[in-house]
Amino acid sequence: MSNQLHVMAEQPVSARFRLASRTQNTLTHDDLATELLKDFNRQSPLTVRSSEDIHAIGKKLELSGETLCVVINRKDDVIGMLHMKDLIGSLPMSLASQRGSSIADLVAQDVMRPVWSLPTIGFKKLQNLTVDDLLSTFRELHSDYLLVIETVAGEEDKVVRGLLSADELSRRLGVPVNTTPRPESFSDIVHAVRKTLG
Repeated sequence: MSNQLHVMAEQPVSARFRLASRTQNTLTHDDLATELLKDFNRQSPLTVRSSEDIHAIGKKLELSGETLCVVINRKDDVIGMLHMKDLIGSLPMSLASQRGSSIADLVAQDVMRPVWSLPTIGFKKLQNLTVDDLLSTFRELHSDYLLVIETVAGEEDKVVRGLLSADELSRRLGVPVNTTPRPESFSDIVHAVRKTLG
């Protein structure tokens, strides 16, 4: 039996070509929520130190093609998440202004989303949810992210298994998820609280 490669060298002038369908990138409401999981067991996330300056982090994100990184401390504990939009939004400018410094003086810990502030879901529970369940959860939480955690038997620490993104869910499902933007300054927080209290 021959292992020769069969190549069609010429195509008729009338042949039509199109790009492959991107259906594998879309979701339905009945798909499993794990389809959306950025699973850190399968692909390690980009990590940065809490003391790293935000300009250097922006370059790392740009070079890696990622939009999100995990912030770790000296002990390699996960302490936060940082998205590219956290680096280029109004938060860095507002913080620098409040401190009387420049944006160049800001580090990851200044603009990250602390891990304790992110809503979490257990990996086992996630495995039983549909995309529709996840959509409802994001809308209820008004959060951009949902941290997926695992508890390892015999260990006290929780393991960050992965991350779910409202933006990614919206893009792949084709529907808006969050209608309430994340406050980026103290003023935004005050306005949000006043609106809630009436």
